[in-house]
Amino acid sequence: FTGMAASVALLRTRVAAAGAAVSALAGALVLAPILKAGSTFEDLSLSLNAVFGSAEKGQQALARITEFSQTTPFQLEDVTRAFIALRGSGIEPSEEMLNVFAATASNSLDQLGAFEAMVRLVQRSAAGGLGLEEINQLDDRGIPATKILTEQLGLSRDQLSAFGASAKGANVAVRVLIAGLREKFGDDFTDKMGALSTKTSNATIAFK
Repeated sequence: FTGMAASVALLRTRVAAAGAAVSALAGALVLAPILKAGSTFEDLSLSLNAVFGSAEKGQQALARITEFSQTTPFQLEDVTRAFIALRGSGIEPSEEMLNVFAATASNSLDQLGAFEAMVRLVQRSAAGGLGLEEINQLDDRGIPATKILTEQLGLSRDQLSAFGASAKGANVAVRVLIAGLREKFGDDFTDKMGALSTKTSNATIAFK
């Protein structure tokens, strides 16, 4: 019985140690995504402060981003990166433009990819030129960018490439494209607010 008692005592000690390890692991699993989200938003917040010129303006931008994100199936960090990219290229991210982009992207199977492709297209135009590569990225995602531009500008595909090569031409092409996308896809999210993807996205935003 003495040996048995010693074995039981050892077993209890090991079970207690295992329980503590499991508790620590569970705590780490809960804490890890919180720390990751906090670190991500801290980095993005600092970037916003930098591109908008001050902490106050950066926080105002973050408030706009939060409000906008809740009307789309996109996450806060996705929209924040779009704001940073546009502002870093010297473009003021307006709700009008982003609403058109989000409404257009929501009609694509690759919603985030389409949204990011439109942001890159505007970035490229601000840098002084707009090539067929950026337009093709939208076409590949089911957004008829080439059709809208060629019809509205009265240019062939080859002429469109030459037209967008200059900063002035690229600027005109982007304005025409945004107007065409608004006409085709709109910028109203009334129906999208009830979509499961938007509700799921908002739940994730609230958790973060």
